[in-house]
Amino acid sequence: MAYFLASIISIVAAFMILFTRYEADDSQIKADLEHMKVMFSMVDGFVNTYINSGENMQDINFEILEDRGILLSNATVVGAGNSAVMTLPNSNVTWQLIPNKNDATSYKILVDITRSSSLMSKSVFSESFIGREYCQKALFGSFETNTNSYNGTDDFVNSGGGTNSDGLFVCVVFK
Repeated sequence: MAYFLASIISIVAAFMILFTRYEADDSQIKADLEHMKVMFSMVDGFVNTYINSGENMQDINFEILEDRGILLSNATVVGAGNSAVMTLPNSNVTWQLIPNKNDATSYKILVDITRSSSLMSKSVFSESFIGREYCQKALFGSFETNTNSYNGTDDFVNSGGGTNSDGLFVCVVFK
């Protein structure tokens, strides 16, 4: 009888724990990841428009895309030349676009998700998922999680503090 009573108490306790445990709400991160998918597609579309108009990828940056009227009118571009940073509407993610000096058939984007609290709540997952699904699979590119800054002249670099969870990564897209 004691064994039977202990079994019932254990089962009831297990059900109480099961039904009352805290589940994090992942709906916001899911929505932000879907938004990232759209933004990656938009950025690549801006680059495609620039290339299809006969322009050279070795001169590409967000300031040029803005000057040529390729970007959305409500996209915000701050800075000049290869240091220009773009933010799309309804987003805290910033994008920096520069030509790939090592390969004239590709371009690089530094993506900064540090101001997105939901993406940063699971930063390792976010960087990995965005890089794998949107950069590698959707755009047939590669991504570098340890790259975290632009040296202002030639390329994105790892300034020594880049990790796969710092909210900064580079996507290299081949055309």
